[in-house]
Amino acid sequence: MKLIAAEYCPFSLRCVLALREKRKRFELVTVDMAEKTQFGELLSPYGRVPVLEHKERPIYESSVINEYLEEVFPEPALLPEDPYDRAIARFWIDFCNTRFMPAYFNLLKSTPGKKRDALRAELLEHLTFIEDQGLSPRPADQPFWLSNGIGLVDFAFYPFFERFADVEVFRNVKVPDQLTQLRKWLKTMRCLPSVQSISRSRAHYIEYFRKFYAD
Repeated sequence: MKLIAAEYCPFSLRCVLALREKRKRFELVTVDMAEKTQFGELLSPYGRVPVLEHKERPIYESSVINEYLEEVFPEPALLPEDPYDRAIARFWIDFCNTRFMPAYFNLLKSTPGKKRDALRAELLEHLTFIEDQGLSPRPADQPFWLSNGIGLVDFAFYPFFERFADVEVFRNVKVPDQLTQLRKWLKTMRCLPSVQSISRSRAHYIEYFRKFYAD
């Protein structure tokens, strides 16, 4: 297998995490999206990464790739067995893709002013929704989002928190102290070997993203 990815792309990291949790050997091809015209044949029809090549066939989009991996390599399972619980998992992945992620990137790309203030409030609302509706209902001893084992929901969200220093430092949004379950989940995630394999220091992310988001 080959995964075409970008180094700081949270969508690419989703697939790296899933592949490493599945303990599958793969070649990681990193492209510089600033020079993506050089890599057109490697990118998806949308002109972006990640792309998984398996048996000489391409699969596009991180959520689709990770569900493909789950179907082709069912062990260890990263989605619940029960159909209802799978539907709940897909809801949270959709929430990440359609609500949380746009708020996150729209805030980063915003200019100072009332619109940025509104986007900051929106992202904080989403963090509170994750706490109240996603993580707080879990049993007290359940470490991950939907079960005692890591899953695709955890990997859908975590890459954005891996680089969360960018919104903390440059857009003044941090995970509020009162969101105790979210903070607990983040602490658990950071201890995973698969997460540690892609982890970089807070200082590294601040320095890297300064050139894009400092204003």
